[in-house]
Amino acid sequence: MNYALAKLIGFVLDAIMVLILLDVLGSWVLVMRVRLPGWAYTALQTIHNVADVFLRPIRRFIPSIGGLDISPIIFLVILNLVRGAVASLLL
Repeated sequence: MNYALAKLIGFVLDAIMVLILLDVLGSWVLVMRVRLPGWAYTALQTIHNVADVFLRPIRRFIPSIGGLDISPIIFLVILNLVRGAVASLLL
């Protein structure tokens, strides 16, 4: 039971991590003004809206540094710490 729960939590945390990384890459693509089809812009906006739910609390406390948003880095570090804690508790 604990193994299955740990795997499920790990899967959810992996999905959130991929979502954050896609948001970061998508923001770079938009800044570089790469021409994309309309559906890609819609997908990037949806990814950004979902990722913003996780990143907004961090952005409230840690502002951008010289135009660089470090909240995804901090969130990914916290996510990895949570993943390690869950793994050590459940396995």
